[in-house]
Amino acid sequence: MGVDVREIEGTTIAILIATLLAVLVGASPEGVAAQQRDTTAAHARADTTRGDTATAQILAPTVVTGTRLSPVDERTPVQVDEIRLDDVPPGPTAAADAIARLPGVSIFDDQGTRTQPTLEIRGFRLSPVVGVSQGVSVFLDGVRINEPDAQEVNFDLIPMDAIEKAELVRGPGTLYGKNSLAGALLLTTRRGTFTPEMSAAFEAGAFGYLGGRVNAGGVIDDVDGYVMAHATDEDGYRDETTARTRQVFVNLGRKGTNTDLAMSVMYARDRIYQAGSLPESWLRVDRRANFTGGDFFEPELWHIAVRGEQPFAGGMIRGNAFRRDNDYQQFNVNVDAPSTDAHVDNTSKGGTLEWTLPTAVAGMPLGLTVGAEYSRNDIAYRIFSVPTTSAPEYDDECDQTNGLCENARVHEDDAALYAQGVLSVTPAFAVTASVRGDYVRIPFRDLRDPGNDGTNSYRRFSPRLGVNYYVSPAIRGYAAVSTGFRAPAPLELACADETSPCSLPFALGDDPPLHPSTVVNYETGMDWEPREGASLDIVGFREDARDEIVFVASNTTTGFFQNIDRARRQGIEASGSLTLPAGIRIFGSYALIDATYQSPVLLASEMPEPDSAYPGDRFPLSPRHRGSVGVELTRTLGKSLLDVQLSVNAVSSQYLRGNDHNLDEVELGEDGESRVVSGSVSGYAVTSLRLRYELPHVAVTGYVQNIFDREYETFGIFGENPAGPIGGPRPPAPVVERFLSPGYPRTLNVSVEVRR
Repeated sequence: MGVDVREIEGTTIAILIATLLAVLVGASPEGVAAQQRDTTAAHARADTTRGDTATAQILAPTVVTGTRLSPVDERTPVQVDEIRLDDVPPGPTAAADAIARLPGVSIFDDQGTRTQPTLEIRGFRLSPVVGVSQGVSVFLDGVRINEPDAQEVNFDLIPMDAIEKAELVRGPGTLYGKNSLAGALLLTTRRGTFTPEMSAAFEAGAFGYLGGRVNAGGVIDDVDGYVMAHATDEDGYRDETTARTRQVFVNLGRKGTNTDLAMSVMYARDRIYQAGSLPESWLRVDRRANFTGGDFFEPELWHIAVRGEQPFAGGMIRGNAFRRDNDYQQFNVNVDAPSTDAHVDNTSKGGTLEWTLPTAVAGMPLGLTVGAEYSRNDIAYRIFSVPTTSAPEYDDECDQTNGLCENARVHEDDAALYAQGVLSVTPAFAVTASVRGDYVRIPFRDLRDPGNDGTNSYRRFSPRLGVNYYVSPAIRGYAAVSTGFRAPAPLELACADETSPCSLPFALGDDPPLHPSTVVNYETGMDWEPREGASLDIVGFREDARDEIVFVASNTTTGFFQNIDRARRQGIEASGSLTLPAGIRIFGSYALIDATYQSPVLLASEMPEPDSAYPGDRFPLSPRHRGSVGVELTRTLGKSLLDVQLSVNAVSSQYLRGNDHNLDEVELGEDGESRVVSGSVSGYAVTSLRLRYELPHVAVTGYVQNIFDREYETFGIFGENPAGPIGGPRPPAPVVERFLSPGYPRTLNVSVEVRR
């Protein structure tokens, strides 16, 4: 399948093709020496973002980094945010909390547990929730960790205590492959160093939170090693939301003068109980209530990967190989219907190999990369119906002897070839061109009913073209046109029939085929560093999507996936920081994000009237305004260090899921008993404080979130409440209400760390 030429102007395509030909045909090894001479006199720059801010670094015009497997330092025309890892409390929420502090990122919780939130980045989602259309790829040391069954990402399974560097590369990532619509999250783990290290920490906090972690690393006979173990337990804010997490991570490696080889092994096992959203009538009485007590998620993960690099044929060859097994159980309690017990086994294995060559074209330095990757994803679904008191029989379509409703297998193949060239036309002007070809094959096999078998295949060509330029040593700009795509996940393909909606993850079959989502992104940005300690980043983008895959909720427990013809995300992202005397730093960010439908679509909803969206209607749960501001004080007191940070994060109102037509008010109920409710979740602001006191061998850190104990909601959907008011009589028929997820109240967490 080719790029839709209606989405890219002919002149852009011509420039892209000409640049690719120059990169792939005109390279000459003789240019290496000239490239190295030019590099020493080059202008340079790369952004790093400390939580909410960005500062400038060095950029050389010859680019041999920023590839699929090498670190990204913005020598290619992209916006890169480095995630500050110490701004948020440690524990299973650290990954999501750290990302949520970046400019333009919003967060909501429809699972009713703080360990499984959904993040929205440029109007696309990054979530552990099955059924959410994913738009961000996540890589751990170059290995994709989006789960193959639905492309979800489990934040609780990310070894954040072992992460040395985390970066969000914004925009469609051509080299990163499918799902990289809003960006790619790159996580790099820690290695042992020549200075031995050992630390242990104890954590305690609100709602019964207890945790402990151990880190150790060093080098013995040129072999570096690092080990991390972390365990947490908590009762949870909501009723029946206990969470238990266990992780062990080990890195072993050996670095030579020009070579590097490393192996990582991770084991994790969690059990997380979920509360979901609450009927508004319940929320007003008890914000801690649980409408469907007993829901839980229990994954068991093994992750093994080998990676390395060494010189080859005048350049550098890099590669990895991996195997990842994540078997999980998801139990969902239903009201007035049998509960569902899903057992999903995900096994992924494969690898990536790339070669980078520093060379030249017509005397101009060139960084050339070519690569290939392949993965095999084996997925097994076994889903059971579980009778309840209110629904004492199995569902009709299930085996009446054991309740087995689905028994299916998918053996997915993903293969890709890619290339990138970065040409330094002058020390102040560089052109980057990249291209990737993907092939995805997804065969679905129903072991209960072979008549449901089917196979879907997708081919996609994704180019990218951009430029870096320097107005002055303090001002750098970039502009880029990039493309990306997302193949439907196996679960989406198996649940795409509106006449037979799924109770996820339930009722799978070979449904009508879905088209892959494709995007074209136009982006430009400017970074200004007037002096050391002062920076300002401004980015503007417009991303047009075709055939976007969305989950249409028929009601609170069932739904199906479908394509929508056109959609658009566009906006402005700005962030900056300023260092003042006496160790004071102020920072802030603001994002204006419009995520809108660009074609009419009829969507299912529990609203009284059909939920029709029209061009210009905003996507639900996507706030238009997002901002943060904060101040940090760092002081050295003899041999100790005091660091205090106060920050405020705010988002504007957002429409409820199911209100795609953006109604400000919705009338619910029958004539004579109708009531008018808001069609939005109100905007809110949350204030947080971090205080750290550090001695040579001991550090104490305190985190207070939601200092003013503000009541707010992060998620909303229209749904049926068959149980009626809390503690009251059941109504003769289900009542349609707003279902809302309460935000966490004020919480205090303390961590005491002892280091050797």
